[in-house]
Amino acid sequence: MPSRQGWWRRNALALGAAAILLPAAVLVPTGVEWWRWSQADPVFPTTAAAGESVDWAGASWGPATAVDETGTFAADAPAGTRVLVVEIPVDPLEETPGCTTPVLRELGAASREWAAAMTEVDWRYEQPSSCETGSEAPFTLEVPYLVPDDARGPFGVELAVPDELPGFLRLEVIP
Repeated sequence: MPSRQGWWRRNALALGAAAILLPAAVLVPTGVEWWRWSQADPVFPTTAAAGESVDWAGASWGPATAVDETGTFAADAPAGTRVLVVEIPVDPLEETPGCTTPVLRELGAASREWAAAMTEVDWRYEQPSSCETGSEAPFTLEVPYLVPDDARGPFGVELAVPDELPGFLRLEVIP
């Protein structure tokens, strides 16, 4: 006489395995592809609050400062903007890691971001705006940004070191 167990009970083990393996078969390749795609993008921040420094990527970074220098660059600043100059002290623990020119991001709901404005203002180029590899001497990154008058901060100064991607550094500044 055939078993009186229902179809669901007879196939419970196979159904349980399918319930686990089917989502895994979709999620694992998707996760691997996302990881490969995002490895070249700054995704995971290492953050230092305003006034703090942080050891990251073989150097000590900060504390970063932002100063409103619109008065100095008034002739270059378009109406409705101001010039913020960000300074980031960098002390290599061994050799300076190569880094990108920092981006200024408004922290908060708007999340607007601004690239360096060295060509828009009469920039003096006395200090570096990105890191050159191989130096062991401390230096200060100095970068100007044109931001709208309504941008009040706090801001995050974000930079990446290629060897640390998908990680990046965010130093908070309050002008």
